[in-house]
Amino acid sequence: MIILIITPDYPDRYKIHYPFVKQLVDEFARQGHHCYVIAPYSITKNKRRYQEEEKVNDNITIYRPNHLSFSNYRIGKFCPSLFFRQKAINRALRRLPVKPDMMYCHFWESALEGYQFAKKNALPLFVASGESSISTLLHNKHVPTDLDECVSGVICVSTKNKEESISLGLTTPKNCFVKPNAVNNNLFRKLDKQECRSKLGVSKDDFVVCFVGSFIERKGPNRVAGAIKSIPGKPIKSFFIGKGPQEPECDNILYKGTLPHEDIPIYLNAADVFVLPTLAEGCCNAIVEAMACGLPIISSNLSFNWDVLNDTNSIMVDPHDVKQVSEAIVELRNNSERRERLSRGALETAKYLAIEQRAKSILTFIVNKIESKSL
Repeated sequence: MIILIITPDYPDRYKIHYPFVKQLVDEFARQGHHCYVIAPYSITKNKRRYQEEEKVNDNITIYRPNHLSFSNYRIGKFCPSLFFRQKAINRALRRLPVKPDMMYCHFWESALEGYQFAKKNALPLFVASGESSISTLLHNKHVPTDLDECVSGVICVSTKNKEESISLGLTTPKNCFVKPNAVNNNLFRKLDKQECRSKLGVSKDDFVVCFVGSFIERKGPNRVAGAIKSIPGKPIKSFFIGKGPQEPECDNILYKGTLPHEDIPIYLNAADVFVLPTLAEGCCNAIVEAMACGLPIISSNLSFNWDVLNDTNSIMVDPHDVKQVSEAIVELRNNSERRERLSRGALETAKYLAIEQRAKSILTFIVNKIESKSL
């Protein structure tokens, strides 16, 4: 099958944005499908031009059409950024050497950008809904009245995303398939903790909290730092992996900053617990990756987590309540039996969140939908 993927971003040699999209594309290709990926590249945002076409291998070709962007600046109802981005996507679509069998859009925003091409060429259109807030991303964008009729199926990373997509009138329940985000178990897996600590220069006696995510209010790095500061007694050590405007500050930070995606498993395996009091997600990849490394999870008691987290693998807290976050950290520091039990639960959950399985399930859903429409 020839699959056309449209996505807001894609990893390149300068940045690692949207690694979960690359992970899925790689798996589609490993399963024998030909993938053409269109990921518009903002010259103004990235401060450089990029090679517009890259043939990764016989099964994957990446198009990164360069375009100008101006944030959310508008002239009345006209948004220059959306205009130039759409023109870039259209330019890449014209370069396709073959007609795809279907279009797979990462997020509803990309579906709006690919909708006209799919409709004109009678392509089955599938949407991967993984937004933290669908309504926010679609704010001030024109949604065609017949979009739900054009969309053949929606792959939702959580029940929360399914319900939001339906409530916004973008699709119907029968067209939705819930499949949480998945992990590359060859990369994110349980490693020897002491070997990882030795590589990173971390003492075997330290209790280490790990945070992975953007340094923004929604993800909550400062809430984690505040929770750590409030805990008396032996210092809590920490890794803060990410970047952004809200840089966390507390004592005993062992590492703070970005990392290549392939280096993150060492830090996860060197930690004792993963903490992410996030306020909104589709389904958080960082949580799934932490579970695959056997870390007990402290995260939000909100609906976007309910498809992957429960009391066998996590302590769920009010993400706004720093006291609850600190109490959960103390509980897992002091209660090694519970820590080990949640670790085993995380590994058990991660068994069912492998990227190979997810890709097969998505492709089966797609094929079944296409075949049912042709009857």
